[in-house]
Amino acid sequence: MFSKVKEKVKKFLKEALEVEGEVKVITIEKDGDGWIAETEVTERSQYLATIKPEYRVFEKHFYVVKLDSKLEVSSYKRKEEIEQEEEV
Repeated sequence: MFSKVKEKVKKFLKEALEVEGEVKVITIEKDGDGWIAETEVTERSQYLATIKPEYRVFEKHFYVVKLDSKLEVSSYKRKEEIEQEEEV
């Protein structure tokens, strides 16, 4: 099931964000009947593209994608960074 969730999330983000770079799934968690996936997406720098369109500089951004029990995306949002769990 994890591989289906992973492929669905990657396909969705590539289409929704029109990603030229890589989509990497970092975590997948079961959430009730659905799923939550955290991802790292390599996107072309929009700022540099407006200055000089031939620049092909990429930045990494993090997204959280929620899927329902039928593996349909119910929401997604960009995060500034993925929090690292501290070891005690």
